[in-house]
Amino acid sequence: MKKGMIITAVVVAMGMSVPTGVMAADAMETSSVVQQEVTYEKIELETLPEAVVKSVSEGYADYSVSEAFQGSDGSYKVILEKDNEKIAVFFNDQGEFLKVEKADDGEA
Repeated sequence: MKKGMIITAVVVAMGMSVPTGVMAADAMETSSVVQQEVTYEKIELETLPEAVVKSVSEGYADYSVSEAFQGSDGSYKVILEKDNEKIAVFFNDQGEFLKVEKADDGEA
């Protein structure tokens, strides 16, 4: 009888440890996301999409546009100036705002 209880205890203990081991193995899996760096090429201001021009004029009326760039991902970077301050504003091709950054002197 003692032998039967010991075998039962061992089987139960092994049964409980397998799912934990599987869960631990799953938790160890990692995934990495590689972001490609977007490169920008200077374009003429006249070639900016109307949606981007509209977004700039509505959101940054106090700024003047100095340069425009198109990204390798289809986005647009517009360099704006106001009171000796330059900012780079990013839009998608639909004119939707993506982000704004302080413009580097090399950009403008």
